[in-house]
Amino acid sequence: MAWAIALLASGSAAAIDLSDDGSLKLTGFYNLTGAKVLSGSAQGSSAPWTYQQWKCPCTVQGWEYASVYEKSEGWQFDRESLVGFQLKKEFSPTLSATAQMLVRANNPNRGSRPTLDWAYVTWQPSADSAWTLQAGQFRIPLYYYSDYLYIGYAYPWVRPAPDVYGWPIYSYQGANVTYRTQLGASDWAGTFHVWGGGYTQHNDAYDTLIYYTTPTHESWKDMIGGYVSANNGVFDVRAMLMHYKDTTWQDAPGGGRTTLVDAQGTRIMGISANMDYKDWLVKSELDRYEQVDDAKGINNVYKYALIGVGYQYGEWTPMYTFSRYTTVTEPIEARNTQYLSLRWDFRKNMAFKVQYDVSKDKSHYSYPFFGDSKLLSVSLQGLF
Repeated sequence: MAWAIALLASGSAAAIDLSDDGSLKLTGFYNLTGAKVLSGSAQGSSAPWTYQQWKCPCTVQGWEYASVYEKSEGWQFDRESLVGFQLKKEFSPTLSATAQMLVRANNPNRGSRPTLDWAYVTWQPSADSAWTLQAGQFRIPLYYYSDYLYIGYAYPWVRPAPDVYGWPIYSYQGANVTYRTQLGASDWAGTFHVWGGGYTQHNDAYDTLIYYTTPTHESWKDMIGGYVSANNGVFDVRAMLMHYKDTTWQDAPGGGRTTLVDAQGTRIMGISANMDYKDWLVKSELDRYEQVDDAKGINNVYKYALIGVGYQYGEWTPMYTFSRYTTVTEPIEARNTQYLSLRWDFRKNMAFKVQYDVSKDKSHYSYPFFGDSKLLSVSLQGLF
């Protein structure tokens, strides 16, 4: 699993022993986030507008859960704030079970109920084996931060760039295999990870609230993906590829369903290269989504990327980041965003962050989309 997941289960977070022998541990994390849209416009006009159910100027910062901020609401603290709990039971040095539950202030996918984001078993052939096998429910490790997207303490921003992070399906139920090894006599360590499975989300917030308004369901089946990563303590590089079949549908009046996308083969590719050298931080990621079928006239291609540079002054980490996404066929949907963020590590396992985003809507829609916006965010994030 990602290093942040391991951090939760290690002594770096104040794990609570729930058993006398220490085999059952509880750890957790939280993001207490608030943001305010300072200004915005659409299609060259500063006049307010409405997009779907939202009064704009507005901005979407969490696509998976339709976390939209509206200027008319002032400061909003219920869009992204959450608390997560991870419970791990070790049955032996080679066998364990892990579950992670999140309680979100905003959860349109499943009302106000907590969600079980992770629930899996882990097995290794031996305690020191390079191989790890897991089965259960996981987040899809599409991008560099996907595994721990909601563990805010693990990255420098208030949130990873929404222009890159956020799709309708973010979990899978299935299995994965990981192999870790030292690469020869070098300082580089390599990780090879393969996963497979599927997931169905009914009345998906991304589809229903952002694009269609009508309750919309989406299913990713026959997922097969993998990534290869290498790290030497300074540089961290990663390449990922996943293929799946996408089906999207709506319930039809009187029963049955209206199919929008039917078992369409889809591919997502991504590469990332990061550096943490002395006090300098460089974060970069480049991804591509392809859903192409010439016979059906389907040519849905997204390109998205981010690059950020930061410098750590003791407890303070200021950073500049640029991100963008765009489709390649008309009508174009696109956005460019610049971020100025500041992280303050004022206590162990706790950080306070401030971020200012300037986003430009480059879409070629005949109607106002989310438009341009300026957003100020603050967040208290930590582990326990």
